[in-house]
Amino acid sequence: MEINQRHIISNCLKGDRTSQKRLYEQNKVFLFGICMRYGKSRAEAEDILQEGFFRILKDLKQYAGESSIQAWMRKVMVNSALMHIRKYHKLKFEELDERAVNSGYLSDHSLFNSDRAQSIIALIRQLPKLQQTIFNMKAMDGFSFKEMSNMLDIKEVTLRSHYHRSRTKLQALLQKELH
Repeated sequence: MEINQRHIISNCLKGDRTSQKRLYEQNKVFLFGICMRYGKSRAEAEDILQEGFFRILKDLKQYAGESSIQAWMRKVMVNSALMHIRKYHKLKFEELDERAVNSGYLSDHSLFNSDRAQSIIALIRQLPKLQQTIFNMKAMDGFSFKEMSNMLDIKEVTLRSHYHRSRTKLQALLQKELH
């Protein structure tokens, strides 16, 4: 971590409002991108950002410096988004039999390499909230099914099934968009 970053974090821990603002300004675009993927609207994403950044400042003392500050903040922001979703969307996860999981996954491609990234994100927002959340955690934020299972307290096989459903639905939305 660069010296300036350490200085900002150190001052944030002391409650320095200028450093807190600087940390926010340096990372707001990155963090807002995460929030936009989990929220159904810009207003909801802004709420998630506000809640999440408050949590970042509150929990900053837990940042051990083992990974980059951005990686740590991403995890805090995703957790904040999940808490927001649980609170306001009352998601229900259904337990599924392992036989219900179809192994025919679509090939993985980075959505961010496309000129149509904004269109794709808009399509992802059309998914039901449960599918949107699981798709974002897996495809966009790179969590493993095991990590997701621990974070959501849901069986991995259930997450795999919901993820497959989200990909299938997204594929159908993309096909409709292209035709």
